[in-house]
Amino acid sequence: MINKKMIILIGLMGATPLSLWIGWGLYTINTTERPAYEIVRRLEPPVEIREYGAQSWISTDYEGDASSFRVLASYIFGGNEQGRKVAMTAPVITDEKMAFILPGGVTPENAPTPEGQPIDFIEVPPRKLATFTFSWTTPDDRVERKTGELLAVLESHGVRTKGQPFLMRYNDPWTPPFMRRNEIAVEVQ
Repeated sequence: MINKKMIILIGLMGATPLSLWIGWGLYTINTTERPAYEIVRRLEPPVEIREYGAQSWISTDYEGDASSFRVLASYIFGGNEQGRKVAMTAPVITDEKMAFILPGGVTPENAPTPEGQPIDFIEVPPRKLATFTFSWTTPDDRVERKTGELLAVLESHGVRTKGQPFLMRYNDPWTPPFMRRNEIAVEVQ
């Protein structure tokens, strides 16, 4: 026979892993460096136009999340000629390439040398991006739908784009999906 104390114990046992999972999500959200930006204009929620400063990136050809991420992660986790770790930042940027933004103070000139990984260093000049923010996961069909929504809002407001839209993901795969921040972004004129 299950009594009241057993029900409470079972509830606590289920709540502990959930609390730890949420705690991990909050920890990574609050400790991962993200690029600063200024909101220039808010369109229909959740669309914003933002000004970003210059950034330094490392990138590799996009051949699927796992393999492309592995190439970049091996470099930042010390798999480079100097054996130096480089802090993980957010977001991870994906289009025909996958890119990590280098943390503040790290530039192509002072970054460690790749150890055979197919990595390119990219200097991204200051730019203006339109973004569409959403949570949960990023399967291809959802990304396509959100991209369409962003472009429709921009068109309805007469905002002209340049280049192709891309995906920005701010959280690791262990962050609870309801806490994840993803954005479709495109450069605007």
